[in-house]
Amino acid sequence: MRKIRICYEVLVFVIMSMLCFSCKEGADCDGCDFPKYVEYVESQTFYDSYTSYTGAKMLIDTREVSKYEAGHLEGAVNLPTNIDNMSDDNVQWTQNLQSLCPDKSTCLFFYGTTTFQMTKEIASRALKLGYESPRIFSKGYDALKSEWK
Repeated sequence: MRKIRICYEVLVFVIMSMLCFSCKEGADCDGCDFPKYVEYVESQTFYDSYTSYTGAKMLIDTREVSKYEAGHLEGAVNLPTNIDNMSDDNVQWTQNLQSLCPDKSTCLFFYGTTTFQMTKEIASRALKLGYESPRIFSKGYDALKSEWK
């Protein structure tokens, strides 16, 4: 019984240490490896942010070409993203984004993927390329299209 208690106490200590010394994803903190991006989980909020943004902006659909061609949001350009083309050494995806949007001051609004991991990867890649505060919608196209005006 004493061994179980000791193991439990060590486990609690380790977990608490990890929580105290880590940064929250998307947080503004110096020295973090986590990205600084804006994530939307409500489609209306994503829409309102996109339509009210007054600077240069681009709406990017990250789904595969066939799904994009079957239907997409008005004004969106297609930049297919999948786990295979999101590795740090993928030159083609990087060149495609820079070709679509050479101006790094353009605010990028990404939608299409349905997993948090993929939206985080997209935002991280855009940040590494020098784009500031990319916006991502984390619930995918189907959740977005019904409320997009």
